[in-house]
Order: sequence, then C-alpha cells, then structure tokens
Amino acid sequence: MKMLNVQVFLKRRIAAVYTAFMKSSFGSFGKNSMIRPPFLCFDAGDIHVGDNCTVAENGWIQGIREYSGKKFSPRLEIGNGTYIGRNSHIMACLEMKIGRNVVFADGVYVTDNLHGFRNMNMPIMEQELDTPGPVVIEDEVWLGEHVCVMPGVTIGRHSVVGSNSVVTKTVPPYSVAVGVPARVIKTMNPATGEWENVL
Repeated sequence: MKMLNVQVFLKRRIAAVYTAFMKSSFGSFGKNSMIRPPFLCFDAGDIHVGDNCTVAENGWIQGIREYSGKKFSPRLEIGNGTYIGRNSHIMACLEMKIGRNVVFADGVYVTDNLHGFRNMNMPIMEQELDTPGPVVIEDEVWLGEHVCVMPGVTIGRHSVVGSNSVVTKTVPPYSVAVGVPARVIKTMNPATGEWENVL
C-alpha cells in the first residue's frame, strides 16, 4: 500500500510540473486543469481548455492549420470539468466544441476531417483533407472506450455512446447510442424521468 501511495504521489507531481511547463502554449488553459504525460500536441494555440479538466496519459490533441497545401483556422474548445481518457485522439481543422463535464473513456477518437482518397493517381497522404463539418459534443456526454466520432456530428446533452461505437450521425440529447454505425436504442422520457427503449 505504501508503494502504491508513493507511485500516485510521484505521478501527480510529475503531471503538475509538466502541466505548468505546457499550459502557456495553449490558447487558454483553465484553473486546476491537468495534463498527464506523455502527451502529444500540435498547434496548441488553437486549443482552449476550461477549468478542472484532465487529459490522461498518451493523449493526442491537435489543431490542423495546414495539410497538403490547404490552410485551415481551427479552434478546439474543451469545457470545464471534462475528462479525456488515456490514448484518446482529438483533431480539428474547423471549430470543435466539447462541453462541460464530458467523459471520454480510454482510446476515444474525435475528428472533423477525413483523408481525401478520390484521386486514384495520388497517394492518400498527399491528398487534401475533407472537412464535412464541425463536431459538437454537448455537456455531460459520456463516450465509452474506443468510440469514434466522425465529422459533422453533434452529440446532444447527457447522452451516452457505448464502447466501440462509430458515430456518423447526430445523436439527440438524453439518448443512448451503440453500434457501427451508432444508432439510438434508448431515450429519456421527460414526463416520467425514465430511460425508455427505442423500437
């Protein structure tokens, strides 16, 4: 038990020092927010982190200003109290909003862009990115492990997306969605306050 307590203490101290070193590179960085290294970040000036947020180990958060000669103006906002799980990857070319008190489990992927692949005579990595639309994740959403959120999607307030789901369409508020592609299987009945199955 003592050894475990020492490990926890050391991890917290390392994260505090790392956060103090990194936070000035962000567009804004709120009070009591924490980044646990290792952490990968590009164009941090386009990223705005609220208060009391945590980015767990091996997070990768990126604003993309230019790719294959095409320029972008990204802005990524992460609301107060949000937790980004280990090995999560977030990338934005456009405006992406992640609300307050959102929970990302481990390995979540969120993007507002896709590699272009239409030109058969050009390698995919050399083609321009497609940007079908911005992503909005509203307050109190819970994304399970290894969820993928694709471009142009809004996930409504207090919704839950089950592990390994791929969200390709907007999820209404107070819903539970699962699958590939994700579909809504439950919604909250405001009259009764109960979760009800969707037929």
